Amino acid sequence: MYSSTLTPVESNDSSGCSRLQTTLLPRLTSSPPLADCRVSVIIPVRNEAENLPAVIQALANQVDSRGDVLSPNSYETLVLANNCTDNTVEVAKQLSACYPLLQLQIVQASLPKEIAHVGKARQMAMDEAYRRLSLIGRQNRIIASTDGDTQVASNWISALLNEFDKGVDAVGGRIITCRSRTLDIDPKVSLYYLRHIAHAYISAQMECSLDPQMHDCWPRHFQYYGANMAISAEMYGHVGGLPLVKDEEDVALYQRLRLADAKIRHSPDVRVFTSARRVGRATGGLAELLETLTNASQTGQTVLVESPEITEGRILIRRHLRQVWAILQSDRSFNIKDYVRTTDILAKGLGVPEARLQRCIETASTFGRLVATVSDYQAHQTDACQLRPTTEISAANMRLRQRLQAICQSSKDSSRPHYTGTSLVVILKALQQVQAIPLFSPAH
Repeated sequence: MYSSTLTPVESNDSSGCSRLQTTLLPRLTSSPPLADCRVSVIIPVRNEAENLPAVIQALANQVDSRGDVLSPNSYETLVLANNCTDNTVEVAKQLSACYPLLQLQIVQASLPKEIAHVGKARQMAMDEAYRRLSLIGRQNRIIASTDGDTQVASNWISALLNEFDKGVDAVGGRIITCRSRTLDIDPKVSLYYLRHIAHAYISAQMECSLDPQMHDCWPRHFQYYGANMAISAEMYGHVGGLPLVKDEEDVALYQRLRLADAKIRHSPDVRVFTSARRVGRATGGLAELLETLTNASQTGQTVLVESPEITEGRILIRRHLRQVWAILQSDRSFNIKDYVRTTDILAKGLGVPEARLQRCIETASTFGRLVATVSDYQAHQTDACQLRPTTEISAANMRLRQRLQAICQSSKDSSRPHYTGTSLVVILKALQQVQAIPLFSPAH
């Protein structure tokens, strides 16, 4: 049993990154991981006695890319039972006996009320996985996270390993709602949900078309959530671990990864199946989204998103900003004033004084920190009313699809000028609608 109010201990290195100090982390388990262990799977649970058997069964029956049984020595599972009032711990122990080959660690936590939330539980579990993997060498080791109401696909571990072996730092897998759990959802709610998902997917495809990243090419999705996320042990320590927040701790980790310019892969091959329960265990999750969409459908409320022009303009500005920053990083003799026209348009598009933007570009240690600095300036300077969603979601999806078709056709037709030749025009058109284009969408 673990009972403590200790928080992870961090230190800053010379580059300004917060690093997790392994030796000062609390020790929650006694036996070390096996030498062949590459993946430490963590599952924070509270009162999941009913769901846990299916969760553990899925992890115990993992197969490799050929469909053969995956070596149970190549991964371990750590269940952290957070202030349970049912028999979750007893069920976990029974499952350990039922699957003797599964490397299953069980931690029973009794936390003070003010920190007895999923954010703290997931942090404790991921920190313990990091501490354990440090005992056998963090290089090529992975910390993976899922939830107590979620079943991983039979090739989940194998698919994760395949992605990390390509050189990425973190993976966000696809989260699929169990069809059997959605039968009682009103068709109108399903329609609202599908429109919401479609907008996110189309926006992600637009990013791949206009600001492609080799490590996260299409096909990809948009999710990086606790039910299906993973991070290399080295990167976890580099960014200081999982932030201690009550809600949306997975989003907070994602933001840390972006600040560090981590290579994040949104893999459609890494899949889990989760419940569509309407009573969530934390804010910001699927249950809350379904509740919001239910209310909207019942009242006939129109769902608004940012205009497609703003979505496109933001991606283009980020691409140009990334290019200018990358050139400066690769050639310190580069004079940013040589690119006055580009930086002038970027400054106007972002609503940032040109001189200030140049200073931000020159001093940012990572592109993620540059984006964060500009975004923070925008948040304090831009009229919030001008950034409110303005376009009905179905209309936005249709217009985004049309733009994607035009972009794809332009890239295939060598007789047409490349899209980059019209990008500045697109940005200027977007500028006519708002004072400044936000580097993050309203959803962020």
